[in-house]
Amino acid sequence: MIAEMTEEKLISAIYLENDLLISFYDESKKIAGDRWQVVLKAIIQIVTDQVQFTKMDPEKRLEILQVVGKQINYEKKLVRNFIDEKEKEKIIKDMYESFLQITRPYFSHGQFAERFVLKNYADSLEKRKWVNS
Repeated sequence: MIAEMTEEKLISAIYLENDLLISFYDESKKIAGDRWQVVLKAIIQIVTDQVQFTKMDPEKRLEILQVVGKQINYEKKLVRNFIDEKEKEKIIKDMYESFLQITRPYFSHGQFAERFVLKNYADSLEKRKWVNS
């Protein structure tokens, strides 16, 4: 038995209150008979040189941008397994609506992009320490 290839299908793209764009994709795939693995992927692309850092000198900002790169993505996948084909569309719609309702205030926060970039910067530095030791 061979599972079908996953094909990304854009469900929705929404500009948040902080001008970030969140895109939702259906990456579901048929796994056996009439059963599906239902996958909802959310992505927020952050162009790092457009992020407004608060209370930061230009040299530190440049260092951060060099470490994290020109663009970083927040990505989250929600997965439900062994879903009946008849329920697939309802499940993906419910996952989308629930995820957006719960996370929108967090992602729309004025400092989300800045904090996400700084977290990626800190993670990159930590990874470098680990690799170099």
